[in-house]
Amino acid sequence: MCRLNLFILLIVVYANSIKAQQITYGYIDSLSYAQYNLGEWDKLLQTAIIAKKVNISFPFLNMRCGYAALMKGNHSLSLKHYSQAIAHNSFNQDALYYIALNNNLLGRRDAASFISKNLNNESKKTLAINHKKLIEVIDIETSVKPTNTEVRKPGQYYRLAVTNRLNYRWKIYNSLITYRQIFIANDTIYAGAGNRRPQVTFRNFLVHDYQYYVKSEVFLNQKISLINAFNYTHTIFDNNTFSSSIFNCGVKLSQPYADYKLEINVGPLLDSLLTQVAFSSTYYPYGNLNFYGNTRVSYQKRTNLSQFNYSQMLGFKLRKKVWLETQVVLGQIKNLIDNEALYIYDALDAGNYRIGASLLFPVTPKFTLLTNYYFEQKQLYLQNTNYNLHSFTLGISWKL
Repeated sequence: MCRLNLFILLIVVYANSIKAQQITYGYIDSLSYAQYNLGEWDKLLQTAIIAKKVNISFPFLNMRCGYAALMKGNHSLSLKHYSQAIAHNSFNQDALYYIALNNNLLGRRDAASFISKNLNNESKKTLAINHKKLIEVIDIETSVKPTNTEVRKPGQYYRLAVTNRLNYRWKIYNSLITYRQIFIANDTIYAGAGNRRPQVTFRNFLVHDYQYYVKSEVFLNQKISLINAFNYTHTIFDNNTFSSSIFNCGVKLSQPYADYKLEINVGPLLDSLLTQVAFSSTYYPYGNLNFYGNTRVSYQKRTNLSQFNYSQMLGFKLRKKVWLETQVVLGQIKNLIDNEALYIYDALDAGNYRIGASLLFPVTPKFTLLTNYYFEQKQLYLQNTNYNLHSFTLGISWKL
C-alpha cells in the first residue's frame, strides 16, 4: 500500500512539474531538435502534439516531424507535416522532395509529378518522376469469363492502354477495348396445326463490343484535380449495331489520409439516355499501403429505371512485394459505369451481385503484374433463371 501511495505521489509531482514548465518556442525547438538527433521518433511526434495544443508551429518542427513520421512508416502523417512546411516556403527543396516521395509511396504518382515541378533536376532523377513523356505507362489486360450455362459461352476481354504525360500537372490516358461472347438462343417452330410436337432449333449469335476510351486529369493545385473522360462503344448484337457515348466529369480532393471524388456520367447508352452520379473515397487509415480501402456509392437514372450501387474494396499488404485487394459490388449490375467510365457493364443479362479479389506483384520498379478473379451471379435476359459467371484476369503495367 505504501508503494502504491508513493507511486501516485510521484505521478502528481511529475504532472505538476510539467505544468510548471513554461512551454515556449525555444523549449519546443530545442527539445524537438534533440529528439530528432537521437532518433526518438515517437517522442518527437508527441512533442508536436503538445506544441499544437499551445499554438506553436514552425517550419523546422514540421520538417523534423515529417521525417519522424516517414521513419515510422506513416506516409500520410509525414505528408501532412511536410505540406505545412512548404506553406512557409513553397520552394523548400527538402520538403518538396519528401512530399513527392510520400505521394509515390501511397501510390499517388500523378500528385507526386505535380509537386515535383519546383524540384531540382537531381531530386527529380532520384524520384524517377517524369514531367513530359510521350508514353509514360503501357497497360495490357486480358480476361476470360466462363459461365455454368450452355446458353452463354465464355466471354473474352482484351484491353491495351497508354498514358501520355504532357507536363507536371496534366496526363492523358488512352485505351482500346474489345469484348466478345457467343449467346445461344432457341427458336420453336410448329410444323402445322396437325403436328403438336414443336421443332426446337438452336442458333448462335455474337455480342461484340469495340471501345475507345480517353481520360484527362489536370491538377489545379496540390489538393484539387479535374477529371474528364469519354467512352465510345460500338456494339454488334446479332445482326444489329448500336453505339454509345458516355461522358464523365469529376473533381477529386486529395488529403493526406484520403482522396474524395465526385463524378457524373451522362450519355446515350444503347437505347436510352443514362445519367449516373457517384461519390467515392480512397483512404489510408494507417497512412500507408499496409491497409487501405475504397468506398463508392452511385445512383443511376434511365428511362423507367433507377438504381443504387455500392462497392467496397479493401487492400492489404501480404508481404514485401505482394498486395491483396478484395471487392464486393452490391445492387443490380445493369449498365453500371465504373472507374471513371473505363468499365461499362452493358451486358444483356443483369448481375445480381459481384465478389472478387486481386493480387498485385510489383516484379520490378517498372513492371507490375496483376491477377484478378471475381464471381458474379447473373440473370438470363427476360427470365428468372440465375447463372454464375467467373472472371479470370491477367494484366501487366509497364512504366517507361
